[in-house]
Amino acid sequence: MARKKDKDKRKPEEPRMGWGREEAKEKRVAEGLKRSDLDEGKVTLVDRDLSTPVIETYDADTGELEGSILLKDSNREGLLGLVKFDEHVDVELDHDANINSINFKGKFSVENPSKKDRLWDIDLSLKNIESTNLKSNEIKIRELGIDDETNTYSEDFLLTKEVKNLLLVKEYVNTLAEADRVLNIRDIENDLLTAKDKKVKAGNVVKEKKVEPKVDEEEEEEDEDEDDSMLDGGTSSEDYSLEAFGISIDKENVVTFAIALRSLFEKPISKVKIVKNIPDDFSDPTVKETSIGRAEIEGKKIVWNIEKLEPERTVILKFTCKIYVTDITKRRTGKIEVTFNAVSSFAEGLAIDKYDAYTRNKFYIDTVERDEEPGVWDCKLVFENPSEFIIQLFNADVYSPEDEAKKYVDIDPRDVPLLPAGAQWHSNKWKFESEEYPAFRKKLEFRVMPDFQTLVNGTIGIADVILEIASITGEMGYDIDQVPTYKKQDVIATLKMVNNGSAPLDSIVVRQQYFNKEFQPPKSDEVKLFWDKEEIELSSNAVSFDGSVFKISLRDLKNSSNGMFKPESTIKFQYPIHSINPIQDAKFESEIIYLANTFPVSQELEFKPEVPVIEALHLRRKFRIGKEVVPIGDLGNYRIVLTVENIGTAPLQKLILLDRVPDDFEYGEYSKKPQITDEVGSDTLKWTVDKLEAEEKLEISYEIHGTGEYSPSDAQAGF
Repeated sequence: MARKKDKDKRKPEEPRMGWGREEAKEKRVAEGLKRSDLDEGKVTLVDRDLSTPVIETYDADTGELEGSILLKDSNREGLLGLVKFDEHVDVELDHDANINSINFKGKFSVENPSKKDRLWDIDLSLKNIESTNLKSNEIKIRELGIDDETNTYSEDFLLTKEVKNLLLVKEYVNTLAEADRVLNIRDIENDLLTAKDKKVKAGNVVKEKKVEPKVDEEEEEEDEDEDDSMLDGGTSSEDYSLEAFGISIDKENVVTFAIALRSLFEKPISKVKIVKNIPDDFSDPTVKETSIGRAEIEGKKIVWNIEKLEPERTVILKFTCKIYVTDITKRRTGKIEVTFNAVSSFAEGLAIDKYDAYTRNKFYIDTVERDEEPGVWDCKLVFENPSEFIIQLFNADVYSPEDEAKKYVDIDPRDVPLLPAGAQWHSNKWKFESEEYPAFRKKLEFRVMPDFQTLVNGTIGIADVILEIASITGEMGYDIDQVPTYKKQDVIATLKMVNNGSAPLDSIVVRQQYFNKEFQPPKSDEVKLFWDKEEIELSSNAVSFDGSVFKISLRDLKNSSNGMFKPESTIKFQYPIHSINPIQDAKFESEIIYLANTFPVSQELEFKPEVPVIEALHLRRKFRIGKEVVPIGDLGNYRIVLTVENIGTAPLQKLILLDRVPDDFEYGEYSKKPQITDEVGSDTLKWTVDKLEAEEKLEISYEIHGTGEYSPSDAQAGF
């Protein structure tokens, strides 16, 4: 008589199949099977002793022998009832991994792979259908036949709620010399994870506006020295964002690319292929690093293949390209295309909760009266699987006909291995004494083992980015380049900077050096800024002087009222240089550097204009100014001749000649056009002589004509 057991006879709450997959909740059943032929959908029963056609089964609690499986012709194979989700998803991302669109098509199907045995009373429960338009999570199918017209039940479905992109992909483009260090896996992973919770409704297009962080004013002041050192050549990875898009004109630029992936699928994805398209402007593509898989250069493409990518693992590919540009036309960096296969649903958790199905089966009790003991019967239960499927016998009870509380057979799903096609399970024999024919009550529960498959074919398109051509040019000059010795005099410096590239500039630094006690820099309130000819107020903290270096810094222009320094714009600085009692033969030989950078920070631009030398001359100024009135033509017509002569040995600069025209005279016909002023009365003519060399003489003439009661002697007056 069999031992009485108290066991939980509930059906398994969820299926535990996952061929070729290692999910923990499916492992207990799946570890007993393995694929034998993927094309036919067969699996093979696994047992430690393959030499015998008999598999012994044991009580999972006590370890006692409970029965045995008799294989038919040693066959260990069988078919599975197929439940499948087929999904196709196309995702479009912008360069910042924002979701532009998700297009999704899904198909749920239940299939009978057998050409001999039907399936019936199929009962399915789906879970997590909330994000789809599937109408019910309970699916009941009366029967599936064995031909192509009757062997499949299917439903198409779409996503109806917002969903996440489950394969994060982002490209990082950096034109800095330090790009390899800046694009490190830690910082890339932190940045990539900011995109993991972005959602969009499938079929819709959402474009997010990128908002740049605004720097707090107090924090900005604290960081001033650090930012200036950056523009002066001192750099560290903390100074930069992960990306930099500015390249220089007439120079070979090396651009570093990093492509990062991270899977948010529940299970590993496979056959991941990333194709980076390289535009014709770029040359010499070179793969530097792959953390997984293999990347190869195929013509104008870089192809990165990954056989298997585990969930929640960030992987990167790094490569470089060179680009040389001779004009300011913007250059695109090339799009990225990704394809992949997944075995967990894109519809966030969509899965099978329960599967029950029946097929052809047979069971009976062998009841044999003993030869030498009439009325004593040896009995055993036999369950036979005559179908092509693998069957799970998860409950078998045989009750005493006299006492329903007594069981001769009592097994649960843990006790009996799966039954391959044609196999029989024989229980242990039990003894029963009765003069009548025994009639036992039986309860058997089984199901066709299912194969749950989720097949996702995914594509992702990632937009490229534009590389801006960063370039500056300019000039500078002084109003005079000679100053007297042992006197104070200001020299006005005018510095002009032009953005002749296509990239707006976020930071500008002008640096002039080699000041000394005889040639001193301006005070902060003496510096004027003209932006596209309009004078702009310059903050006092933009001007600094350290040692012999005078500096003007315009930082974070993107957040200023004027905005960034745009292409074709001009900035002009004017300020005095104070000449303080220079000694004989003193010189101010200065160097000026224009520095600029883009946002994000890229390669720093540098331009050095030609700077004149200011000389201190110990020569005293000597000059002669004369005026001559010469009658010409008709009465009342005169030519006025002004002369200025340098009778010294030093050049004269910025000489001013003034002459007033009498009230009763009209004037014109100038040899050099004057400026008309009223400095010494009405109709004063003014000429400025920029420079007159030693012993040089300059003559300027104009004509006058008397009207009314004019007096020619009035024209004799001079200034």
